[in-house]
Amino acid sequence: MTSFFIVMQGGIMRTLHGAVWLWMVFLGVCLSCGRHTGRTDAYLRADSLNRTAYAMRYRDLDASAQAAREAFRLGAGNSDLRAEALNSEAFCAFMRMDFEHASRLYRQALGEGDNEIEFLIADVGMMKICQRTAMNKEFYDYRSSALRRMKRIREDEKQITDAHTRLRLNYAISEFYIVSGIYFYYLQQQEASLQAIDAIDVDAIRKDTAQWLYYVYMRGSGGMYEAPTREKLLVGELGYLVNCLMTSRARGYVYFEANALQALAELLNFRRNREILSRNSRDMLRLVNDRDLPLDSLPLAYARQALDLFKQYGDWYQISGTYRTLATYYNYMGCPEKALPNLDTALQYVNLHHERFYHCTDTFDRLRTYIPGSGRPIELKWIADEGIKTVPEWILRLREQLSRTYSAMGMKQQSDYNRNIYLDLLDYTRQDKLLESRYAALEREAKQLNALLFLVLLGLGMLIGLFVMLNRRWKKRNRLYLSVLKQVFELCRKIISAVPASAEDMKEVVDAVQQTVREDFLHIFGAVDIQICLKDEDTGLLSDTLPFLLPEGTTGFRFDLISSEDEKVIGCVWMALKHPLHKEGKALLQLVSPYLAWTLVNGANLVSLDDERRKVEKEQYIHQQHLTENKKENVVKKACLAIVTGILPYIDRVANEVRKLRLAPYARQEAVKRGKYVYIDELITRINEYNDILALWIKMRQGIVSLNIENFSLNELFEMIGKGRRSFEMKRQTLDICSTSAVVKADRALTLFMINTLAENARKYTPEGGHVELRADETDAYVEISVSDNGPGLTAEDVNCILGEKVYDSGHIGLATAGDVQSLRSQKGHGFGLMNCKGIIEKYRKTNALFSVCCFAIESTPDKGSRFYFRLPKGVKRALCLIGIVLVACAGTSCGRHVSDEVQAPGQVASYDSLLAIANDYANQVYECNVEGCYADALVYADSVLRYLNMHYLCYSGCDAPLLQLYRNDNVLAEQSWLEKDFDTDYYILLDVRNESAVAALAVKDFPTYYYNNLAYTSLYKQISKDRSLEQYCVQMRQSANNKIIALVLLVLLVVACLVGYYLLYWRKRVHYRYNMEQVFVINQGIVSSVRLNGDGEIMSEVLFSRLIDELNELFPVSALGLALFDEETAALRWYFSFHTDADEARTLMQRCFDKQAVVYGEASGWMALPLRVEVGGEIHHMGVFALQVMQQRLNEEDVLLVELVVDYLAAVLYNAVVRVREKYTDIELAQDDARRVFHEENMLHVQNMVLDNCLSTIKHETIYYPNRIKQIIDRLNEKDVLPETEEQEQLQTVDELVNYYKDIFTLLSSCVARQLDEVTFRRAEVRVEYLNERLDRYFRKVTRKLPFQLMLETQMPEGLAVSGDSVLLEFLFENLVNEVLRYPESGTITVSAQLDNGFVRFCFTDRRRTFTQEELNGLFYPSLSRMYAGTGNKLVGTEFLVCKQIIRDHDEFAGRRGCRINACPEEGGGYTVWFTIPQKTNKV
Repeated sequence: MTSFFIVMQGGIMRTLHGAVWLWMVFLGVCLSCGRHTGRTDAYLRADSLNRTAYAMRYRDLDASAQAAREAFRLGAGNSDLRAEALNSEAFCAFMRMDFEHASRLYRQALGEGDNEIEFLIADVGMMKICQRTAMNKEFYDYRSSALRRMKRIREDEKQITDAHTRLRLNYAISEFYIVSGIYFYYLQQQEASLQAIDAIDVDAIRKDTAQWLYYVYMRGSGGMYEAPTREKLLVGELGYLVNCLMTSRARGYVYFEANALQALAELLNFRRNREILSRNSRDMLRLVNDRDLPLDSLPLAYARQALDLFKQYGDWYQISGTYRTLATYYNYMGCPEKALPNLDTALQYVNLHHERFYHCTDTFDRLRTYIPGSGRPIELKWIADEGIKTVPEWILRLREQLSRTYSAMGMKQQSDYNRNIYLDLLDYTRQDKLLESRYAALEREAKQLNALLFLVLLGLGMLIGLFVMLNRRWKKRNRLYLSVLKQVFELCRKIISAVPASAEDMKEVVDAVQQTVREDFLHIFGAVDIQICLKDEDTGLLSDTLPFLLPEGTTGFRFDLISSEDEKVIGCVWMALKHPLHKEGKALLQLVSPYLAWTLVNGANLVSLDDERRKVEKEQYIHQQHLTENKKENVVKKACLAIVTGILPYIDRVANEVRKLRLAPYARQEAVKRGKYVYIDELITRINEYNDILALWIKMRQGIVSLNIENFSLNELFEMIGKGRRSFEMKRQTLDICSTSAVVKADRALTLFMINTLAENARKYTPEGGHVELRADETDAYVEISVSDNGPGLTAEDVNCILGEKVYDSGHIGLATAGDVQSLRSQKGHGFGLMNCKGIIEKYRKTNALFSVCCFAIESTPDKGSRFYFRLPKGVKRALCLIGIVLVACAGTSCGRHVSDEVQAPGQVASYDSLLAIANDYANQVYECNVEGCYADALVYADSVLRYLNMHYLCYSGCDAPLLQLYRNDNVLAEQSWLEKDFDTDYYILLDVRNESAVAALAVKDFPTYYYNNLAYTSLYKQISKDRSLEQYCVQMRQSANNKIIALVLLVLLVVACLVGYYLLYWRKRVHYRYNMEQVFVINQGIVSSVRLNGDGEIMSEVLFSRLIDELNELFPVSALGLALFDEETAALRWYFSFHTDADEARTLMQRCFDKQAVVYGEASGWMALPLRVEVGGEIHHMGVFALQVMQQRLNEEDVLLVELVVDYLAAVLYNAVVRVREKYTDIELAQDDARRVFHEENMLHVQNMVLDNCLSTIKHETIYYPNRIKQIIDRLNEKDVLPETEEQEQLQTVDELVNYYKDIFTLLSSCVARQLDEVTFRRAEVRVEYLNERLDRYFRKVTRKLPFQLMLETQMPEGLAVSGDSVLLEFLFENLVNEVLRYPESGTITVSAQLDNGFVRFCFTDRRRTFTQEELNGLFYPSLSRMYAGTGNKLVGTEFLVCKQIIRDHDEFAGRRGCRINACPEEGGGYTVWFTIPQKTNKV
């Protein structure tokens, strides 16, 4: 019983225990069902709250944030609901500018669940925060993340069926593109911004009113609308804004209603916008102007309405922006005192944001409109603090308006304070686009790395199959080897003769070579098309792209062409192959390629020689043009000198009359005396008239003889002086010329003239056995050139006379210290050499401030010697310029490598030309003017900078527009177009001048110009400035590059392994053939490097034979070599042998080979002679014979072919090295001789003209006093009151002294002038009359093209006539005749004829529009002040006939026959004819 009870008790207990568990399970199930039902309701409530938060986000921020927080609480356990709630709450925090809290919420949302759509929304939210706070690197991080999410979402987009989910997706995508568009808008990337906004599916967001309003608002206000004209653009933007305003008002979206009103205020702030819209959108304006306010008051009303709405909404950012809009309105209306309080209020909202979210208690840590004497701006301290997230763009706009406002109020210091902060903040508002390309580059590199690794694995698998395939095909190819080798031999023959003799550029050479090898390449290599590509001449790079379209069924193949001279790649050959090229084919290509490379190099050499010849000819042409101008100017100087010599007879007459008055008894009679006085007065009047003509002419021609300023080394001139050392040695004098490295900036010809003058004076006046030293001493500012001697020296009075007097009597200079006075007198000149040296220095000093260091001075001590010296400014050495350019280029390259991730200005300037240098100088002037307060001048200089930048753009861009302007009312920025076109220029000059222009315009209160230049500066700055936040990306890129290098190393190792395996597998079968071909290649290289010419133009046979014997012995044993070259001058062979023993047998064999032009063998001796011939242009040139003595019985066929290849190559090299190159050099030498002759004549005329200019100016200044003084005395003597006889005699004595002194000094100066003409510049030659006719017709058409009247030219010149004369002077004669007739503005016809006249050619120039008497015509060829007056371009009108007379006078003296005349006569029926005669040129039999 007990046990039963116990068992029963245990069963009952187990039963109760089981019941308890069942009850607990039931209760748990019930409780679980209850909780599930409650949680479902909470989720539904959370979803409803999420929708409410989303709907209220642009209506009521507080309600939206509260709903989001409640939804997050209720959504516990549901990651999708919580992520959506976090995104909504983060949006509200962002709108309140609580960026720290918003960032935390968005990051928390990114960690909630796996909802990619909510993750995308969080990424876009972080993009907005980063964009507003200028966190550029982080912006692209989240943008790239968003792009990846969008790509994944779009792959599964079709599976989204839920309407709310679809709504969230449309919101996320549209928000992404709107934020991207805003970002690109601030980046000034208009096209990218438009692409972003255009990517939005408007139909998809149309049901989402808030998001649609956001899209419409951005279209109207964010610069995201495009139109062909400004008027249509404004109308379109107004339409979007009005649509946004009306819809937001109707739906209660306070935020967008306020934004639309503010945008309308901004749009209408500009008066021009109001005028355009009042004309084109009157109805739309009336729609939003319900109170019928005046148009000028609308911006103010809209801004105030927007301010109230933003305050209601609670967005401090927009409130501050609206205050800025109000300030902008007041500034444009001319009320800056009203603008300032609004800007101060806007700035206080920035302070409120700082106080609220960063708990700042320091009252000094606040922004103020102006803080006098402040250091670093507070804004920059905030930005530098990583714990503070402020909005630089927000503050930047306020500072810009404050700068303008203070400027309008005349408060310059306050304006500059805000302007400087504005410029500093620009550096933090850049939003660079470079990281996007970095991401793309990283992705591309990752793909490349994967591909390379795949190729490595694939290559390992293909290696075994490749060996098997090559082994099977080798036997078949080997049978074709010899036949192909013969074909290659013929191909090489064609290649080396392919360069046409008349090729002008490398394109012709390449085309000729391609045409030559095309058919053979098809037959040998199966190439259906072939294209030879050379390196780009500018970049030195070789394109990797295929230059032609591949025909169907073909593959492209490329092999490089390597120059045998320097082992550098000069180009490549692309072939379109029907089948892949086998190994033998590649080996044959290696044999052919040196021939192609050598032919192209040789062609380039010949083309370069032709280019050199053309360059010399161009240089000669330039010198010829300068020579022509100098010769014309020389004739004018001679005509001027003719006036000088014409004064002398009048002076003699005056002297004669004065002598009669003093000494002749009959001259005491009163009537005779009065008559003499009158006559003397007439003579003096005539002299004064001549002096006036001379002074006027010299004044008008002043500056015509310009200085040819250049940088040159003085040592070149010293070496030229040293060539005249023989004249010093004849006097047993020592000439010591100190070598110098000095470079000066001056006129080369005039400097040589001055040095030569001083050296010649030292030689002349230094006694025998003396010492003369020429040296140059450099300082920081100038170079002093001196000539020292140990002669007798000069006294202080002599030195003062030379340096102080413009004109002095050189006959007395040095007599006080001379040992042999008579000898010194016999050597004396007129002292005009030193006068000219002083005159040249004075002309330098008048040129510009650079030559202010120029001077001429003398240091002398009696009995110890003299030192004459002059100073010239230092020049810049060309080598230093080149080194500087290279260093700048290298620095730019190294910087680009070191900071490879930094944004660079588009298309960095390759070269800094003279226009940019001038623009840079003007930009410096703009800055200096602003510093000095000359703001109006700064704007003028700024305009000059833009002008020279425009000239640079027109010169190098190939475009005519757009051009930079200081102000445009349509706000079009030309520099933006330049950047889009990647035009190379110095954008930093433009950046500087835009900033300085804005500062200057602000100072002078020219606000339109300030606004335009500030806009241009801001836009340009953001695009070319640098990003400093890319270090991590550099690390990533380096890691990726390292991985790529590892893959490349693996691939290279794979290729090396393939080559080694291939060599080890086939070396026994193929090494013999390959070695022979490679040895031929080596021999050809040896020929190129061994064919040299000595100084006499003879080939250096020892070098050639030494190299050839060594290389040929690698093919077969060779004991001796011989070479015979045909000399075209002697029509005989020139013999060269590698041995010095008897060579009669070899000579006989080689002569027979040359006569037969076939291979000849010497059976007994082992000699083999091969003809050297080359075919060029279808003509075979026989160069000579090449012979070799072989130490074996007979060469096999393959060896003979190889030798023939070598000999043909040798023939081609010899032909081009000895014949063609020598011809080219001969042409160049002839052209250089002509250029040197013309250059010498140009320098001679240049110096002569400069000296004549100085001499004539001296005559004008030094002789003008005396005639006037004589005239005063004669007038006094000729008065009615009779003077006492004693006084009269005293006056006559004075007149006599004046006249004689005047005559002496005039004779001295005029003789010095005449001495400058001792060297004849007349160049007599045969001049065809047809040539003169052509030049006359061309000049006549040129000068009459724009005349207001019609003037015709008729010429009647028979063919076949030629004259003996100077063609330049004859052309100038006709030009003067034409210029003279153009002074008479009446339509008519000018007739020019030529005919034979008793050994002369008589030219007649007839003008029937005017009629003159014979007396008037005779006077045309004599000076007359009444006919002369100042014309345009520093020309004296009325001297034409005087110049013509001088030209005929020169021809009469130098043309080879006396009797040249010029005169004029009236014509019957009206008009006149000017005729002149020139000697006829006849060909003597």
